[in-house]
Amino acid sequence: MKTHLLTVLLVLSSIAVTFAQRTDDTSHYRSVPIPAHLLPIEHTAASSFGAVYFYGGKRLSSPYALEVPFFELNDPMVNHHFRAFRTLTSISRLTSLATLAYVIFNKNGRNSTYWIVYGSSIGASLTLAIIGNGHVNKAVTRYNELLRQPRVGMSIAPIPLTGKQAIGVGIAYKF
Repeated sequence: MKTHLLTVLLVLSSIAVTFAQRTDDTSHYRSVPIPAHLLPIEHTAASSFGAVYFYGGKRLSSPYALEVPFFELNDPMVNHHFRAFRTLTSISRLTSLATLAYVIFNKNGRNSTYWIVYGSSIGASLTLAIIGNGHVNKAVTRYNELLRQPRVGMSIAPIPLTGKQAIGVGIAYKF
């Protein structure tokens, strides 16, 4: 039983380390412009178990609702953090199956081992949920940083009645 528990903990820690690695910063050589219709995401630090998110002044029901603006932005780092959040949250939910498996496959009637498995699954579940919420907060921070960057543009428009072209350069910056 101890070897199975150690194996599960080793697998979970290796998954957490894999998702904690950072990707390259792509904001300086982004080839696709940031869509103008995207709005900043506001969040309150309710607790380490989760925050309340607002998009366009409306409260979102869960962090999963942030998937649409994140993928419209199409930034690799934001997408990485959001996928890590989804994976860690799913694994956090699956850790409760360890207790169920113990109850089903338990041959001896030792009560103390049940409480060890039960406590370990609760601890693993909470730890993975907190790490996952940290990833979604990193994704929101990166998303808002990209929206605050100045947007430089250039346009060429025809001048009526002359047949010539007018060149215009502009910069837009959100506070």
